[in-house]
Amino acid sequence: MNSKNLYRAMLLVFISYFILGGYLLENLGVKYVSEGGNPLMKIHVSTYILILTFAFFTLRKGGGSPLKNLKELRGAWLISVLSIVIVIIYGLFRFGTSGMAYLVDTMAAPLLAVYLLSQLSNIYKNKLLRLLAYLLFINSLIAILEFILGSTLMSVEIANFSHFRSTALLTHPLNNALITAALAPILMSYTRIPYLIYFTVVILALFAFGGRGATGIFLLGMFLLVMPKIPSFISFGIKISKMRFAVIQALAFFVSIFTILVITFTPIGSRILSKLHIDGSAQARFDVFLIFDQLSPMEWVFGASSSLMDNIKFFIEVDVIENYFIGWIVSFGTIGAFLLFVSCYMVPIKLLTKRNMGVNVALIIFIMVSLTNNALTTKTPALIFLFSAMYLYRTIGNKNEALLYR
Repeated sequence: MNSKNLYRAMLLVFISYFILGGYLLENLGVKYVSEGGNPLMKIHVSTYILILTFAFFTLRKGGGSPLKNLKELRGAWLISVLSIVIVIIYGLFRFGTSGMAYLVDTMAAPLLAVYLLSQLSNIYKNKLLRLLAYLLFINSLIAILEFILGSTLMSVEIANFSHFRSTALLTHPLNNALITAALAPILMSYTRIPYLIYFTVVILALFAFGGRGATGIFLLGMFLLVMPKIPSFISFGIKISKMRFAVIQALAFFVSIFTILVITFTPIGSRILSKLHIDGSAQARFDVFLIFDQLSPMEWVFGASSSLMDNIKFFIEVDVIENYFIGWIVSFGTIGAFLLFVSCYMVPIKLLTKRNMGVNVALIIFIMVSLTNNALTTKTPALIFLFSAMYLYRTIGNKNEALLYR
């Protein structure tokens, strides 16, 4: 299998992960997230593509040569694979096949993606990074339109939310917010869309998703990304043509007017004002820690008993543990939670670098936002997009134009 065919496979993987979300699959009659149905349908089609491509490529090339292409990631990748395999085996022993598919979709698939991406040439890596950038922008536009119209593109039970939230293509609103906030600092410089427009659309989309925490953390991350460039900007300014400067001024003016109109005359404005406080939804993020009081020493190590897991709502008054790390401890114990943490973050941590601040900011945003919900205890493409964007950005380097020069 050559680089071009690998590129086509990854192109299909990224597009299908974006388009074939859980809500769409359920509407098509595929019981992907709901109970019942064929067990084979519990794993996403994109994951099957990754598994088959990985197997075919490895059989053709052998294991040694492809692993060398991972370079400094090789050790971290192998440890991460071993960690997730151990947890999957323990999960199958403890729970059977029930609820185990998310470990494959959410955590194993990203590792396979990095392995395959490492075999591509820089030309194909750049194309995939641009693809992700445009897909994220389109998803954000859909979210804004959904919120303005008060109707979701995919049929979903709005009663599940305390208020209307956009679902766009990436299923649950908070899952959308997590992916959008984490990936935007990397991807917004990889399209022909002016930076200011991309940034504005992302911010409005985050409000449409109802991701207050994601919005605040995203703004903090963008400040960290721009801050090192401020002294140079103040001291030396920037070299730019008069025509381009005029275009930027005009663009900034029209974007400001558009943003004001959207906030004033659409439900997004009232959404922003009505959620600037700690409500029941936010309080649930704090109450979830109460579950620790119910764990015995053995449950801390090996996971909570079935009786405790069946009565979560009695202790914290909600059905869902709104913190994935706590959810890992409850399900798999501290040892399993540690192994899951390794499988999720060892590779991204190895990708951190002083030269490309975008990957650092993306990981910080992802960790901070993800801890406010249960994203990584469900089926989500969040990690595969994070791993892929960080790896591609790190290996092909940042755009020649710095952020402030857009």
